[in-house]
Amino acid sequence: MLGIKLILALGMCVLTVCTGRHSVLARERLLCGDEIVKKNDLSRLCGQKGCLNLSQMLYFKNKKIWIVGDSLMVGWDGTKLLKNNCPKLISQALRPKVINNRYSFSGAQISGNRNQGTVDLTNNVSQIILNSQFKSVDILLLSLGINDLNYSDNNIGYIQQRLQANIIRLKSNNSNVVIIGILPFESYLKTKKRQYQLQEMRAALTEVYQSFGIPVLSWQQAGFFIGYSSLNDGVHPKYMTYRRMSTTIINFMIQNKTTQPIVLKKQRLFVSNGWQTNEQGYRQYAKNNILLTDWQKIGHTNYYFDPINKSVVFEK
Repeated sequence: MLGIKLILALGMCVLTVCTGRHSVLARERLLCGDEIVKKNDLSRLCGQKGCLNLSQMLYFKNKKIWIVGDSLMVGWDGTKLLKNNCPKLISQALRPKVINNRYSFSGAQISGNRNQGTVDLTNNVSQIILNSQFKSVDILLLSLGINDLNYSDNNIGYIQQRLQANIIRLKSNNSNVVIIGILPFESYLKTKKRQYQLQEMRAALTEVYQSFGIPVLSWQQAGFFIGYSSLNDGVHPKYMTYRRMSTTIINFMIQNKTTQPIVLKKQRLFVSNGWQTNEQGYRQYAKNNILLTDWQKIGHTNYYFDPINKSVVFEK
């Protein structure tokens, strides 16, 4: 009986807002069109395409959402941390029961460490699955890849392997969690260590997500373009860009709210060819998933790889 009364009350509140009368809900914020607006801004709220409806409000009201990402999910704009970051804007619009962003870190990568200060996905997931609350998480947003592109010399197949392995670990510890993949958008950093292009990275990550049946947000398909003027330092968005970015993510979550949890099955084989740095910080070289040992000539340089851990010991 209480549940029925709650639904009826929420329905009356939404009706009240759209007929011009004030209500408690009028002080909240909703997603409408291309931005998040106050509900009491009736001239922009009523009749707008894309507004949250009652069923959407009720759907996310009891959801626990966790976000695993890098500095874009932390809210760094190149000079400072923004108070109204992506998780905050998502929370304002969807009003979930829980939104947890403690597993997003500036500099985070999918693949292994580039230095001691980098948080890689494998070590991060190890902490996530130790948290007993993870088993009750409903939705996990996974937004990584730009730091692998900008700062890592890991080959793209190895990055695919690490993403795949950690999705399996997450699902093995919470079979009911719905994972949503978010691809990197533009980066105008002049010096990048990778040997591939941004579009190749996006395609590679999409292959992994789609192999699980995971919805993946493509910024281009969503009509979202980032120009250099939209970023403070060539990488990190300005505040208004963050708002547009958040709105796009929110709309994508709404569109995929009926997505079913993935079922693990025999997974596609992704092949590592080239340099890779694993979670222990060992720099290795693979040919068709086989790690080299002893003396090897790569390019114009001779390397000696430890026969046990397969890491570079010295070069000449």
